[in-house]
Amino acid sequence: MRRILIIIGGLLLLLAVGIALYFIFFRGSAIIVDQNPFGSAGDRDPGSLGPVIDTNVPTSGAGTVIAPRLLKIADGPVAKGTISLYTPPKTITATSTGTSTPAQVVQVPEETEVRYIDRQSGNVYSFKVHERVVTRLSNKTLPGIIEATWARDGSRAFVRFLERDAGGGERVSTYILPSGGEGGFFLEQGLSQILVASTTAITLLSSDSGSVATLMNTDGTNSRTLFSSMLSRLRVGFLGTSYLAQTKATAHLDGYAFQVSSGGVFTRLLGPLRGLSTLPSPSGGGVLYSYVDRGRVYTQVLNVSDRTTVPLPLATLPEKCVWTLDSTAMYCAVPTALTGLLPDEWYQGARTFNDRVWRIDLATRVATLVFDPRQLGDVSIDAEALAVDVGDDVLVFMNRTDGSLWSYDL
Repeated sequence: MRRILIIIGGLLLLLAVGIALYFIFFRGSAIIVDQNPFGSAGDRDPGSLGPVIDTNVPTSGAGTVIAPRLLKIADGPVAKGTISLYTPPKTITATSTGTSTPAQVVQVPEETEVRYIDRQSGNVYSFKVHERVVTRLSNKTLPGIIEATWARDGSRAFVRFLERDAGGGERVSTYILPSGGEGGFFLEQGLSQILVASTTAITLLSSDSGSVATLMNTDGTNSRTLFSSMLSRLRVGFLGTSYLAQTKATAHLDGYAFQVSSGGVFTRLLGPLRGLSTLPSPSGGGVLYSYVDRGRVYTQVLNVSDRTTVPLPLATLPEKCVWTLDSTAMYCAVPTALTGLLPDEWYQGARTFNDRVWRIDLATRVATLVFDPRQLGDVSIDAEALAVDVGDDVLVFMNRTDGSLWSYDL
């Protein structure tokens, strides 16, 4: 009888352990597959869906510290284009409900939140740089995202991704993706570029036969034609209250840049220059540009008001730079050697660079080395898609080589 009781007790113990293991390892990590990744956007399917895990659960200790102030946020690849949201330091007074406990004063340090999108799944993430906390914001998937252009408050991203058509070919589609994943919708097919301001967005449809720019609200309403041009393969940018349009950058052809009024009138600013590439300042008062002459890259700033140019002490491509919000300086990733057929070979991925990051003050024309990734953390970075927050707190950039996302605490 005693032996039977021991056997029964052992079986009950094994059963209890099995139930406990189930709840620990399986019940808490259930996989949910979302069958409608686009809310009410219609019947279009961008591809197979991946598993969707619980959102809004912060994970501490995220990222990889490469060196003091240099952090790899995500191994990637991530979609090209991030948004940095800055929260200044503040003092909070916490009052107590009891009469005997005095009020407590809490100092909250500054923080920069970086929002980015995983390229393969389309999941939206929030990363707090100083706290090193990552949170997945969206519960939808959108595979194959190429790039993302964010609304300035980080509430939504205009994403471009590859989509298969009925004939088995591929086309680029554009989707407005809210940061939480809900309520998105498609824009017209074949768009080559998206620009987003605070409340408005510009879509560009550019081909070999010409270019058409459309202005609309960020929610997709109230669209109207901004300009129509016979110039093909244009790229556009905000230039204060007007716009900047440039022809395709290539070392094989002369390039031009134009100021475009709100009424669609083109005024030439730059050109003809081989390999011309541009980056307008937030204020619209200046345009950073590079061009190629006899195989050498030159980098300068154009003063839009008086058409004067200022050569910079360093040579790089505008795609490796970002203006500060006040337009008085810029951060640039500068290759240790600018060689090859540029910018074409870099665009095509046939050439990579080893960059150092500099801050260039336009008033003094003084370039100050911010950091050298190889010297600081023994890593080689070919930087692009640089972004800086309004507090000039954190510099964010992508490593073009592997699509990883990085930050440097300024």
